[in-house]
Amino acid sequence: MAKRLTDGNTKATFVPVIASITAPTVAELTDPGIITLENTVTDDGLKVDFDEGTVAGNVLASTQDFESPGRSKAQIELTYYRDSTPSADRMWTVMTRGTAGYLVVRRGVTAATAYATSQIVEVYTVTCGERKPMAPERESYEKVTLKLFASGTYNLTSTVA
Repeated sequence: MAKRLTDGNTKATFVPVIASITAPTVAELTDPGIITLENTVTDDGLKVDFDEGTVAGNVLASTQDFESPGRSKAQIELTYYRDSTPSADRMWTVMTRGTAGYLVVRRGVTAATAYATSQIVEVYTVTCGERKPMAPERESYEKVTLKLFASGTYNLTSTVA
């Protein structure tokens, strides 16, 4: 079995505008207003979790409990490095509290590979929370965590158009 390697094979982008989250276009994913995240986010700093509710389906005639998946909610947090060059510190300057957009994640393809039609990506409609500078550490770079609030729908299997 050939397992997919994660090292160097995850691309993440903050995109200001996407017309269809199920079919983002190459033009939208490469627009000058995007923020490329994979060279700023730490190697363990892309955290996408889901909280899922439960719908109980118990019936009188059974001695067992039944349930179905309920509502789901994406919970996203990014940990990233600050850049000492202001023009390169775009996550800090653009992704501020209240900024709306889309987090696009592509997995299993070399991060350096440009977005292309037919690629499968995850698209999350998000609003940025408050930037939280992390405590200084010895022998480390300055880091920040940023919560992205799920402010709209998401799609885990969008196809780039």
